[in-house]
Amino acid sequence: MLGSMVGAPGGLSAPGIALLAVAGNAAGAAAAVRAGAAIVDLGTAGAAAVAEFRASHPGVLVCAACEQADVVRDPATALRTGAILVCAGLPAAASAPVPPSRLLADVPPALVPRAIAAGYAALVDLRDGPAPEPGPAATGAASGLAGPIAIAAICAWLGAAVVRTHHPLQVRRALDMAESIRGTRPPARTVRGLA
Repeated sequence: MLGSMVGAPGGLSAPGIALLAVAGNAAGAAAAVRAGAAIVDLGTAGAAAVAEFRASHPGVLVCAACEQADVVRDPATALRTGAILVCAGLPAAASAPVPPSRLLADVPPALVPRAIAAGYAALVDLRDGPAPEPGPAATGAASGLAGPIAIAAICAWLGAAVVRTHHPLQVRRALDMAESIRGTRPPARTVRGLA
């Protein structure tokens, strides 16, 4: 999965766009993986929580603020552990102390092409906020996802390596659709017509 992308030419640029899902707890992280997340953001989870998640979800990368995480935002931790470093913008990526193959440049959608041209894997944070609790308010909030879902599709079209979201199921569908239209995602099933 994304772990095999580390060290790929141009950074995390293996086929397909990775979904980084924000999860508030282990149950949310497990649901995000079922929805298609390749990376889960466990926030401030400690070493024990990261180890427990890894044991039940091998191959899924963990973004957290601890030494055991696969993806971190702290350069010193990335240097010590070999983790992938997320840099806030292109200037931070240019001065990062880790090689570009272990770097994600967190950029807005408009800067994805510039990040790729500079040799960085681009991460776009949709900043779409947590899902509302079920109820009448949830219906209005679901219709408010149209913007972030459209942005996710555009990011896939532009070649972003990773999209971060609180809504993995809906965003994964948009990413898959955009990659299918672009021709970078193989079809789930092919049928050849015989006449």
